[in-house]
Amino acid sequence: MKQSIERFLQFNGKTLLILSEKGIYWVAIKPVCEALNVNFKHQLKRISQDPILGPASCNHGMQVPGDQIRNMVCLPEYLVYGWIFSINSSSTELLNYKRECYRLLYNHFHGTITRRKELLGQKVSVQLERGKLEIVLRQHQDFQQFESLKAMEARIGKSLKEVEKDEMDEQLRLQM
Repeated sequence: MKQSIERFLQFNGKTLLILSEKGIYWVAIKPVCEALNVNFKHQLKRISQDPILGPASCNHGMQVPGDQIRNMVCLPEYLVYGWIFSINSSSTELLNYKRECYRLLYNHFHGTITRRKELLGQKVSVQLERGKLEIVLRQHQDFQQFESLKAMEARIGKSLKEVEKDEMDEQLRLQM
């Protein structure tokens, strides 16, 4: 079982402890609570009672300052951000975190909405331009010949598929 303990992410003067195990990052809960200035025991109780967070939490041995290994309750990283966002507290640190989350969520979803609207506008413009060009091209004899050749090619392709199907059916009958 490959584990690596990493200390990366300073937050409010606290080092958040992260453990990588089998491609999953596990985040120690206590340092997060300390960094957010929220009650660890209360959060531990909430986590254990939560139908999603409780079963996902586990204990991992993590290195703390002074080269000691301590057993710490951890959550997989993909659940940590939602858990933090669900904490109810008037802690300044937590409120700052939540403000940032609201801003990031807004930017993500608003950006998605405005980007989609922008792309739809571009699509309509291109379709209108293409329609105008098609009207002009249809009046040209070369375009009419081009369209006629395309139709002929489609008919030949359909006939070819029918011939191939007949030949395959014949080969299957001969092999039976």
